[in-house]
Amino acid sequence: MAGKTTAFFLLVSFFVLTPLWTHAQDQESKTLFTAIGEDLKSGDAATFAQWFAEDIEVDILGTAGVCSKSQARQLMRNFYARYTPKSFTIVHLSGALPMRYCIGTLVAGGERFRVTLFAKSKRGEHTLQQVRIEKD
Repeated sequence: MAGKTTAFFLLVSFFVLTPLWTHAQDQESKTLFTAIGEDLKSGDAATFAQWFAEDIEVDILGTAGVCSKSQARQLMRNFYARYTPKSFTIVHLSGALPMRYCIGTLVAGGERFRVTLFAKSKRGEHTLQQVRIEKD
Protein backbone atom coordinates (compact mmCIF):
# COMPACT_ATOMS: atom_id res chain seq x y z
CA MET A 1 0.00 0.00 0.00
CA ALA A 2 2.80 2.44 0.89
CA GLY A 3 4.49 1.78 -2.46
CA LYS A 4 1.31 2.60 -4.36
CA THR A 5 0.83 5.80 -2.35
CA THR A 6 4.40 6.88 -3.00
CA ALA A 7 4.07 6.13 -6.72
CA PHE A 8 0.80 8.07 -6.83
CA PHE A 9 2.36 11.14 -5.16
CA LEU A 10 5.38 10.99 -7.48
CA LEU A 11 3.11 10.82 -10.51
CA VAL A 12 0.93 13.69 -9.30
CA SER A 13 4.02 15.76 -8.45
CA PHE A 14 5.39 15.18 -11.95
CA PHE A 15 2.19 16.42 -13.60
CA VAL A 16 1.91 19.41 -11.27
CA LEU A 17 5.57 20.50 -11.33
CA THR A 18 6.38 19.93 -15.02
CA PRO A 19 4.17 22.80 -16.28
CA LEU A 20 5.65 25.10 -13.63
CA TRP A 21 9.22 24.19 -14.66
CA THR A 22 8.33 24.58 -18.36
CA HIS A 23 6.76 27.99 -17.69
CA ALA A 24 9.86 29.12 -15.79
CA GLN A 25 12.07 27.98 -18.68
CA ASP A 26 9.82 29.80 -21.19
CA GLN A 27 10.01 32.96 -19.09
CA GLU A 28 13.81 32.69 -18.92
CA SER A 29 13.98 32.25 -22.72
CA LYS A 30 11.73 35.27 -23.21
CA THR A 31 13.89 37.39 -20.90
CA LEU A 32 17.09 36.26 -22.64
CA PHE A 33 15.85 36.86 -26.18
CA THR A 34 14.21 40.16 -25.24
CA ALA A 35 17.63 41.39 -24.07
CA ILE A 36 19.33 40.07 -27.21
CA GLY A 37 16.58 41.65 -29.36
CA GLU A 38 17.09 45.02 -27.67
CA ASP A 39 20.79 44.89 -28.59
CA LEU A 40 19.95 43.73 -32.13
CA LYS A 41 17.61 46.66 -32.72
CA SER A 42 20.08 49.13 -31.17
CA GLY A 43 21.85 49.32 -34.53
CA ASP A 44 25.23 49.07 -32.81
CA ALA A 45 27.20 46.06 -34.07
CA ALA A 46 29.59 46.14 -31.10
CA THR A 47 26.71 46.00 -28.61
CA PHE A 48 24.98 43.15 -30.44
CA ALA A 49 28.28 41.27 -30.91
CA GLN A 50 28.73 41.02 -27.14
CA TRP A 51 26.35 38.04 -27.37
CA PHE A 52 28.39 36.23 -30.06
CA ALA A 53 30.31 33.03 -29.42
CA GLU A 54 33.98 33.11 -30.43
CA ASP A 55 33.05 31.14 -33.57
CA ILE A 56 29.55 31.83 -34.83
CA GLU A 57 27.51 30.72 -37.81
CA VAL A 58 26.14 33.75 -39.64
CA ASP A 59 23.77 34.03 -42.58
CA ILE A 60 22.92 37.62 -43.41
CA LEU A 61 20.89 38.03 -46.57
CA GLY A 62 22.56 35.03 -48.17
CA THR A 63 26.13 35.75 -47.05
CA ALA A 64 26.71 32.67 -44.93
CA GLY A 65 29.51 30.93 -43.11
CA VAL A 66 31.17 30.19 -39.83
CA CYS A 67 33.29 33.13 -38.78
CA SER A 68 35.01 34.69 -35.82
CA LYS A 69 33.28 37.07 -33.46
CA SER A 70 35.05 40.07 -35.04
CA GLN A 71 34.13 38.98 -38.59
CA ALA A 72 30.50 38.53 -37.55
CA ARG A 73 30.55 41.98 -35.93
CA GLN A 74 31.77 43.44 -39.25
CA LEU A 75 28.98 41.66 -41.15
CA MET A 76 26.45 43.18 -38.73
CA ARG A 77 28.10 46.61 -39.13
CA ASN A 78 27.62 46.28 -42.91
CA PHE A 79 23.99 45.24 -42.43
CA TYR A 80 23.31 48.20 -40.12
CA ALA A 81 24.92 50.59 -42.63
CA ARG A 82 22.24 49.57 -45.14
CA TYR A 83 19.30 48.98 -42.81
CA THR A 84 18.73 51.11 -39.73
CA PRO A 85 16.75 49.03 -37.21
CA LYS A 86 13.45 50.31 -35.92
CA SER A 87 11.91 47.38 -34.02
CA PHE A 88 12.32 43.73 -33.15
CA THR A 89 9.41 41.48 -32.19
CA ILE A 90 9.69 37.92 -30.92
CA VAL A 91 7.43 35.60 -32.90
CA HIS A 92 8.43 32.18 -31.56
CA LEU A 93 10.60 30.73 -28.78
CA SER A 94 11.62 27.11 -28.40
CA GLY A 95 14.33 24.72 -27.29
CA ALA A 96 15.58 23.44 -23.99
CA LEU A 97 18.75 24.04 -22.05
CA PRO A 98 21.49 24.29 -23.13
CA MET A 99 20.25 25.29 -26.65
CA ARG A 100 17.33 27.61 -27.29
CA TYR A 101 16.21 29.54 -30.30
CA CYS A 102 14.09 32.52 -31.19
CA ILE A 103 12.42 33.55 -34.42
CA GLY A 104 11.58 37.22 -34.67
CA THR A 105 10.73 40.05 -37.01
CA LEU A 106 13.16 42.93 -37.42
CA VAL A 107 11.91 46.09 -39.09
CA ALA A 108 14.91 47.96 -40.48
CA GLY A 109 15.45 50.41 -43.31
CA GLY A 110 11.76 50.30 -44.16
CA GLU A 111 11.87 46.52 -44.73
CA ARG A 112 10.92 43.44 -42.72
CA PHE A 113 13.40 40.69 -41.92
CA ARG A 114 12.96 37.27 -40.40
CA VAL A 115 15.65 36.75 -37.75
CA THR A 116 16.55 33.37 -36.27
CA LEU A 117 18.82 33.32 -33.22
CA PHE A 118 20.29 30.18 -31.61
CA ALA A 119 21.68 30.66 -28.10
CA LYS A 120 23.67 28.30 -25.93
CA SER A 121 23.63 28.63 -22.17
CA LYS A 122 26.50 27.31 -20.11
CA ARG A 123 27.10 28.06 -16.43
CA GLY A 124 24.85 31.12 -16.54
CA GLU A 125 26.57 32.56 -19.63
CA HIS A 126 24.56 32.92 -22.83
CA THR A 127 26.16 33.11 -26.28
CA LEU A 128 24.71 33.24 -29.75
CA GLN A 129 25.87 30.27 -31.83
CA GLN A 130 23.96 31.24 -34.97
CA VAL A 131 22.40 34.40 -36.42
CA ARG A 132 20.29 34.24 -39.56
CA ILE A 133 18.72 37.34 -41.13
CA GLU A 134 16.60 36.99 -44.26
CA LYS A 135 14.06 39.18 -45.99
CA ASP A 136 10.55 38.43 -44.85
